[in-house]
Order: sequence, then structure tokens, then C-alpha cells
Amino acid sequence: MSSPVPRSVLDAQIEAMLERVNEHRERRAGEIRTKAAAQSLEILRSARTEARESLHRAVARERARMAQSLRQAEARAELESRRRAQLETRTLLKHMWEKVAAVLESRWRNDAERSEWIQAAVGEAAQLLAGQSWRIEHAAGVSAEDRRGGERRALTLGARAVEWQLDAQLAAGLRVRSPGACLDATVAGLLARREEVEAAFLSEYRALGSARLPGRQAAEPAVPSVAADGP
Repeated sequence: MSSPVPRSVLDAQIEAMLERVNEHRERRAGEIRTKAAAQSLEILRSARTEARESLHRAVARERARMAQSLRQAEARAELESRRRAQLETRTLLKHMWEKVAAVLESRWRNDAERSEWIQAAVGEAAQLLAGQSWRIEHAAGVSAEDRRGGERRALTLGARAVEWQLDAQLAAGLRVRSPGACLDATVAGLLARREEVEAAFLSEYRALGSARLPGRQAAEPAVPSVAADGP
């Protein structure tokens, strides 16, 4: 058996060099893998952070959009509620104006209510016309008892004298005249202050909790209108 051929110094050097190259390559490869893994981890972490922030922004935008939509819906609902309320109010007032004159005329034809009407008008007139002579122009239906009661109250409250005069053109009510002034307690006079009449009616209607006007008697205005006038 022949003995092995000894390696030359050059072969040994080459082998050693190759081993060093392999070691360096393995070390470098390991460093690259480690760095790549760290980079991958950082990229993943950054991606998760960006995705989370993007989700938060998307959720915030959606919440803002929903909040805006809700505000718009509430505003539309409020406008619609106001529109319906205004329509209901207009309808109520329309029915009231259609009925109130007839209601007042009906009250004038009732003996007790006509007497109260005259007494109230005389009381209002006394605040304006005390110390003067009065001419009371009235619609048909005033009885002798009405005149006596009205005149007695007028004189008690400061009227100097009272003259009664029928005005056949009046459907209901009376006017109290003296030089320079007139208190109008006719139907037209009672309804002359339109805004006050409507406000009083709506106030009473809502206080009663009524749902609608048809079938319900309209409210009667309580305060006669006062206007400056001649005798």
C-alpha cells in the first residue's frame, strides 16, 4: 500500500483561505438574516401602527359623518315639527275666525250673557269716559232691565248721564260714546285686535289640552277695543 501524497503548502493555504471565506460568508449571511428579520419586524410593527391609526381615522371620520347626519336629521325633524305646528295653528285660527263672530252673536241673544256683556263694557268705559255724558249705541235685544242695570252701573262709576240709542246695523254688542272718545264693544270692536284675540284663543286652547277645534265653542275675547272718536 502506497503512502499518501503530502499536501503542498499552497494547498494548505488555499484550504485555509476557503475555510475563512466560508466562515465569513456564514457570519455575513447570519448578520444579513438578523438584520432582515429586524427590518421585517419593524416593517410589521410600522404597518400595524399605520393600520391602527388608519382605522382610528376611519372610525373618527365615520363617527363625525354619523354625528353630522344625526344633527341634520334632528334639524329636519325640528323643522318638520315646526311646520306641522304652524300648519295646525293656522288651521285652528282659521276655524276660530270662522266661528267666533257667530259665537259672540249667540251670546248677545242670551239674556244672562248679554247682561254680563253690557256690564263689562260699562266697566271698561268708566275707566276712559268718567265724568262725561254717555251715548250707548246698541244692537237689538237690549231689554229695559239691561238698560236699568247698565245705567245704574254707569252712574255709579262716574258717568254724568246715559242715553241709549238702538243701532239696527249692529248684529251684537254696543258702543259707548262721549265727546272725543268711543269704547267699541261690538263684535267688530271685540275682534279688532286680531293678534291679541288669536293669542288669547291659543293660550286658552292649549291650557285646555284640546286636540282640535271642530265641535268646540270658540273662546270669547274678554277686552273690548278702545278707539278715539267723536261724539
